This record gives sequence, structure tokens and C-alpha cells, in this order.
Amino acid sequence: MILLQLGRLFQMLEGLGTKIEKDGLLEKYRKPEVNAAYMEEWSSLTKKFLKALPYSLTSGQLSAISEIIWDLKRPVPMNRLLQGDVGCGKTIVAFLACVEVIASGYQAAFMVPTELLAIQHYDHFIDLLEKMDEVDNKPSVALLTGSTPLKQSRLIRKDLQSGNISLVIGTHSLIAEKVEFSSLRIAVVDEQHRFGVIQRGKFNSKLYCTSTSSRMQAADTDVSSEHDIHMAPHILALSATPIPRTLALALYGDMSLTNITDLPPGRIPVETYIIEGTDNGFKNIYAMMLEELEAGGRLYIVYPVIEQSDQLPQLRAASADLETISSQFQDYNCGLLHGRMKSDEKEEALRKFRSGETDILLSTQVIEIGVDVPDASMMVVMNAERFGIAQLHQLRGRVGRGARKSKCILVASSSSSLNRLKVLEKSSDGFHLASVDLRLRGPGDLLGKKQSGHLPEFPIARLEMDGNILQEAHVAALKVLSYSHDLELFPALKAELSMRQPLCILGD
Repeated sequence: MILLQLGRLFQMLEGLGTKIEKDGLLEKYRKPEVNAAYMEEWSSLTKKFLKALPYSLTSGQLSAISEIIWDLKRPVPMNRLLQGDVGCGKTIVAFLACVEVIASGYQAAFMVPTELLAIQHYDHFIDLLEKMDEVDNKPSVALLTGSTPLKQSRLIRKDLQSGNISLVIGTHSLIAEKVEFSSLRIAVVDEQHRFGVIQRGKFNSKLYCTSTSSRMQAADTDVSSEHDIHMAPHILALSATPIPRTLALALYGDMSLTNITDLPPGRIPVETYIIEGTDNGFKNIYAMMLEELEAGGRLYIVYPVIEQSDQLPQLRAASADLETISSQFQDYNCGLLHGRMKSDEKEEALRKFRSGETDILLSTQVIEIGVDVPDASMMVVMNAERFGIAQLHQLRGRVGRGARKSKCILVASSSSSLNRLKVLEKSSDGFHLASVDLRLRGPGDLLGKKQSGHLPEFPIARLEMDGNILQEAHVAALKVLSYSHDLELFPALKAELSMRQPLCILGD
């Protein structure tokens, strides 16, 4: 285990340029309890943004943003995972981190996996900016996705390169080679389990340097640097249920971990039911759906596929089921949403569901990320065993966002798949669900790019269980690297590491 710890920390140190940066990184890992910047140390722009929020932050959110801002003030690239259950307020913490960076005269990028989520985040951030008082020069914000018209896309890229845009929110488009930044200092990766190792690593090539002009200055420059610095941007990854590899990297040395454990006041837990999809099972499901509709609720029905398939005839399909559900609930309006629809068609389908014109929305997993309809109070997931645990936890998070008591029904294709789904019936804790997934799938190749499978070098110890041994190995690895950052004083140890796994900077 000490070799794993040394390997991960060695990779991180190799990505830094100076001894000061390396000492700073090791110090951060030695004393995580002091890694916080409290509100009096925040920039005035961040404080004004906080004041514009229509609610107060929870103690978990305040603690999380304090840790992150402490990292942002260090001359060492942050690599932090912000974990918390769906609805705990990770997005607003990430927004505050972006504002803190912008206040120092730098740029921020916010990458999300879907256009729907990018649009929602963009609209939310713009709305909060409009509520800010006593700010003359508000940060400029842009939206960049695959659907952005070519002419507009060129203008955005030009303004990013010149520094005229402070924050860009978008999809994979943000890591395209042709997208260049003037001074990128933080990259937020939302729902990071949807991105690969290489995709996240591409932000490392978009170095920032201290701006020597005032073109990037926002409302204030409380913490701007006096010296030119060339450094990979800080990375803040967000996740409600980390996949096993992410959980492993967070626990085993590659990422700092911040966990928001509390939910906003008044949030009612979602009741989860596991039902086998027999004739009698569907009779009960339809009865529960009708009861919810009659009480004024709105429903999602989620499907694993869009069209019926001859290869997998047992799977229910969203398009094929539209007529069936419409005839089953004739007094209510049904809508359809899936990934093959055009961007404006998706937005229109969501608009109708949000406004109440549509009572039942049949959808694929396109709604897994970022769809926020507070009045939606029930979700039915067909062929639930076809989805991962993280996916189901995310999907369930689309309901329970309003004042109504909400339900989630996971429909199993057979009795054999019931046991695997039971864990979701018993728990809504994202880290617990990830731990279960870790036991089932293994953490993958932590020094490389393989995403699943148990590590062959640990035939006895299990990473998901032997936390005390792991902690001792972590302390020992820190001690070794404190004596010799490059392991030159320990040639045999360095040789052993190199033989076991080629050491390269993550993202290469």
C-alpha cells in the first residue's frame, strides 16, 4: 500500500515546478485541518455574490467553500473532490469558488456533461449576478456547447483568449484544443464521473499566468499576485455518487476530499420502492402513479432505451411506451424527452413539464444530470437493473426538490436483480452507495487509466476495507517524500515503483 501512496503523491509532485510548490503540497496533506480560509479573508466580490443569494448557506457549504478558497490562495494546483448528496448545494459552492478566482483577475471554466445542465447553470449564474448590488463591473459570462452557432463560438473563443470573458460554462467543448484562455485559474468539472481521466486531465495543459494588465480585473483584486506564475489550473470536481475509481483516488492520495453532509432545511427524503415488473407489479405501480397525479403531482418515467430493440426485447422503450402510458392515463398529458431530440426540442419538452402543461414526462437518462423541476414528485425507472448505482442515485435526485413528499419506484426486470437494487431502498448516502459499488467493481488501475477491476498487487488487503492500514501508508509516504521529492535519496524505492507501474503525470 505504501507503494500506491508513493506513486500517487510522486505523480502529483512531478507536476509541480518548484520546491516551494512541492513543500506546500506536502504541508497541505500533513495538516488538512488548517486548510480553510474564513469569510473575512474572502474577496469583496465573493461576499457580495454571497449576499445576493436568496438563502443562507448551510454549515457544510460554508465549511466546503472555506477549504476551497484556502486552496485557491496557494501557489499549488488544487485537485479537490467536492462530494455531497443530490440537492446539498455543491453548485453554489463551485460558483463561489469561481467568483473568488474572478475577483483576483483570473478566469474560470465550468464544465458539465450535458447541454441541458450547461444552460441551467448559465441561467442560474446570470440570475444571481443580476441580484448583486453595488458592483459596477460585473463578471462577463459565456455559454459554450456543441450547439453554439459557429459565429458566436468564434467570438467566445476570441474573448476567452483576450481575457474579456471571466467565466465560461459549457460541455466538452471547453477542452477542445482550439479553446485557449488568457489566464485560466480554476476548472470546475460537474458530475465528474461522467468524464474520463484524459478529459479531466486536458485542463492541465491550459496554463494560467498572472495578468499584467487590468483587462481581467473584476470588482476588486484582493489577492492578486505580484509575480508571473505559470501553473496548471486548480481542479474542482463535483460528484453526488463517485464511481469506484473516483472514490479510490479521493481516499487514496490523488485528490483532496471535501464532503457536504447536510441538506438545506426542509428537504424531505425521497421514499424508494423496489418492485418487480410483473403484471401484478405494474398494476400496483400504475395505482401509485394515479394516486400521485390525482394529488396534483408530476411524474417522470425513465427508460433505458429510446426505441424498442429486437436484440433486447425485454427492455421498455421511451418512444414505444408513449402510446401505452397515454392510454393508461387518458386524463393527463404525456411528454417525451430523449438525447436524439434537437436542443430546442429538449428545452420545449422540459418547459412544458416545468410549467405543468405536461403531467407525465417519459424520458431516457438524459434527465439524470441537472434537470430541476421542484413540482416533480414521483419517478418510475423501468428496467432499473440496466442502470448503475450512481446513475440511479442521480436520477432519484430529480424528485424531492420541492415541498411535496416524493417517491421513486425502481422497476426490476426479474427477481434476480432485486437484491442489487435493495441498497438504494435502504440508503440515500452517496458515499455509502459508492462504497458498495467499489466492493462490487473494484477501484481500477489507480496509477493508470483502467476504470474498473481489483488491483492485482493487493491479493490480501482490500482497499475499500483496510482504511487504517491505508492511513499509516499515507503518513509514511509523506515522510519519505519530505526527505526527497524526486526519490533520488531512495533509488531502490524509485526503481521498485517504476517496475510496478510507469510513473506519469495524471492526464498525460
